Amino acid sequence: MHQMTTRRRKKVHLEEGFDRLSSLPDPIKEHIVSHLPTPEAVRMSILSKSWRAFWTQLPCLDLDLSNRFLDADWTEKENIRLRELFYDFIDFAFRSVLMLEKVKLCVPGYSSGFKSRVDNWVVGAFGHRLTEFEMQVKYESKVELNYVLPNIIFVSNLITKLTLTLCKVDESSLRDVNLPSLSYLCLKWVYIDEQHANNFLANCPNLEDLNYNSSYGFQRLKISGLAKLKKADIKYNRNTPSVIEIEAPSLLELTISYDVSSDEKGVCEIKLVGCTNMKKLKAIGNALGDSDLHSLVESLPLLERLELDRCRQLKHIEVSSPHLVHLEFMDCTRLRKAKVNAPNLKYFHYKGANPIRFPLIRRSSTPMLKEAAISLRPPYKKKKEKLFKDLVKFLTMFRHCERLTVCVSFTQDLIIPQEIRKKHKPPLSGVKHLMVKLRAIYTSLSDVEFVESLLWLAPCPDTISISDHLARFSKCLEFKYKVPLKRQKKCGCWKSLPIICWRHSLDKVSVETKIKPEDDTELSNFFEKKLM
Repeated sequence: MHQMTTRRRKKVHLEEGFDRLSSLPDPIKEHIVSHLPTPEAVRMSILSKSWRAFWTQLPCLDLDLSNRFLDADWTEKENIRLRELFYDFIDFAFRSVLMLEKVKLCVPGYSSGFKSRVDNWVVGAFGHRLTEFEMQVKYESKVELNYVLPNIIFVSNLITKLTLTLCKVDESSLRDVNLPSLSYLCLKWVYIDEQHANNFLANCPNLEDLNYNSSYGFQRLKISGLAKLKKADIKYNRNTPSVIEIEAPSLLELTISYDVSSDEKGVCEIKLVGCTNMKKLKAIGNALGDSDLHSLVESLPLLERLELDRCRQLKHIEVSSPHLVHLEFMDCTRLRKAKVNAPNLKYFHYKGANPIRFPLIRRSSTPMLKEAAISLRPPYKKKKEKLFKDLVKFLTMFRHCERLTVCVSFTQDLIIPQEIRKKHKPPLSGVKHLMVKLRAIYTSLSDVEFVESLLWLAPCPDTISISDHLARFSKCLEFKYKVPLKRQKKCGCWKSLPIICWRHSLDKVSVETKIKPEDDTELSNFFEKKLM
């Protein structure tokens, strides 16, 4: 009897909830549905007849549901049945929607037998006042891309954003091509030959953002005639161009990257013509030589940001740029020396196995580096003495940096031997905020020897922060100093350094440990002795 009563109560509560949803005003229902993904919005129509029509009024249709229907663990027969259910759902969706502005369409398990059906979906989408269209084709078997995009995509006066993945563009696709409103174009693994690629771009007069991701079919990619192009991101591999030529007077940002997962070198000639307004250049995996880089930078008088990532042909480079603010060298494994003439440089990032020679040419009146980040993986076969000498010499380049981050594997990587300290002066005498990141998971942050070594490297910091690189634990030391005596400019520990180090001016130290609690007794005792 009690069980029957409980069931009846649950049924009453469900009916009450159902009635509340059904009685909501139409504008609120429409607002709720508009914030749901397409499949959830369709499911809402099951609730009640009053909800049934709202999903058809959605301006956006997301039909990238392949992961919901297809699973690698299912049998081929099950995959075929689920694909058909999905295709039927897409048919139903394009028959039902009333007004579309954005469509995202993913076609799983495609084979040539579905060509006309998929074409009908595309035609159905562009039958609306579409402004954004994204399409990806996933093939039933790993064969050459053979879905040829229909012409209707390339003759739209309204489309502003177009993303195409794993498909083919040929002469029939680009017949009378005209995309006057297109501002963003992304082609991922799209086959298009050289002649058609150039013709295609020439008919996109308002293009501002271009993304070529491993699209192929041409040996020479020439981007020109795009007066409004501001941003370009080009990724290539061994099947894509050997020459990339860009002539774009309004171009501000350019990323050119080679698929670094390939064993082959990313040999590709890069020509920039008239890109005099460019502010950001990023090169990833390119086989740029020293002279190639010099020529590129020289042609970009307004360059503010230069990022070089895994450019493994660089060895001895010179970078001279009056407006450069941000500079990065990341895993350029052969790089040994970088001579930099950048009076406005504020940010510098370096990642590599070894410290490099980094003469930074600056005028005495030039402001110091605001922030630098260094990540090192020293070869442990190398003699320790040589390793630490190179490290100290490298760090000296950042002695006037306001905020410095150093990432190493272990605390031992920054514990400078006493014999090295006796022969050299502290390299980071002007650093006020030193942050150390450790790759090791299990390590003590209260190691007195480690902290003392950090205070030799940076002898008068405001803060020292120590953490693992994933921020699972951290410790922060904050230093307060006594007001120096009148006319006292240095403590005398190092004759050539006009500083008063922490040993002679420390007033108070506060230690804060976050996330991972530690026993700081030994560290506290160390500082108490120094304060006595």
